[in-house]
Amino acid sequence: MAKHDDFFSGDLSAQNVNLTETGWYSSFGKDFVILHNPVYRYQNHQPYKLDQVAMIYCEKGMAKGSVNLTPYRLEPGGMLIVLSGHIMESYEVSEDFEGTHIFMSERFLSRLDIGDSYKFYDAVERNPYIQLHGRACDAMEKYFDMCHAMLEIKEDNPNTEEALRLQTKVFFLMMGWFLHQEAFSQTLSDRPSDTMERFLNLVKKNYQEHRDVEFYAGTMNMTAKYLSFVVKKTSGKTPLEWIENYVILDAKAQLSSTMNTVQQIAWNLNFPSQSFFGRYFKRIIGMSPSDYRANVREHKSFSETVR
Repeated sequence: MAKHDDFFSGDLSAQNVNLTETGWYSSFGKDFVILHNPVYRYQNHQPYKLDQVAMIYCEKGMAKGSVNLTPYRLEPGGMLIVLSGHIMESYEVSEDFEGTHIFMSERFLSRLDIGDSYKFYDAVERNPYIQLHGRACDAMEKYFDMCHAMLEIKEDNPNTEEALRLQTKVFFLMMGWFLHQEAFSQTLSDRPSDTMERFLNLVKKNYQEHRDVEFYAGTMNMTAKYLSFVVKKTSGKTPLEWIENYVILDAKAQLSSTMNTVQQIAWNLNFPSQSFFGRYFKRIIGMSPSDYRANVREHKSFSETVR
């Protein structure tokens, strides 16, 4: 088993994994970590924002949650890919869940030189979950085994980093192909409207700076009234509700999985003051940011005590 290193410092509790009870794990410094059958600390998960790329492959059992408000249901053969900066929520994990998790740093990924093959990142933005079958599952599991084996002998092999990088590049090219094929196999009726998709992509990129519907309507060259009509008809929610969902999701993630003060979080989300942020949060959630954080910490403490 690899030595516990700085990759996990600070934020591992947010990732909700108990390393001491995990099946096995190996790492290459802060750049690459692979875990098999991680054990969760508690079941009532809070949202958290990743600062690495995470991949979760399910071998047994089931898990449900969302990535940037896009829901997923992880089943055997399913792969979930969460990009750096995305916010992940986990609603339910079955007791018999088994699988492999990989975390990669931005530094490691930047050195893979995968370019925009099959527009991998764009495909993951649209759909972070992909269901694999048969030989594709076999190939995925062999990739995990190879990475684990290489990392177990890293002290004796000076070429471990390069080998790991080349192996992972092959992985991304393979996953890119599957994502590409899945995207083009969908019928037009299965896809959200172009307007809705464009709107959500804009919100994901701008919610920290812009919380007014007029900004998004203007960027999309339409009136706020027309945008509101299309979004409400397509999703059942108003544009403002979608914007608020992203803002609150980010706020919850920072409150539950970072040591940032409420004032720092208000600043990060571009609120004019801590008090303004507090009123905004309480209007939607029904409690202040400080009370929300206290409730989360109390629940974590209780859950770990009863384990």
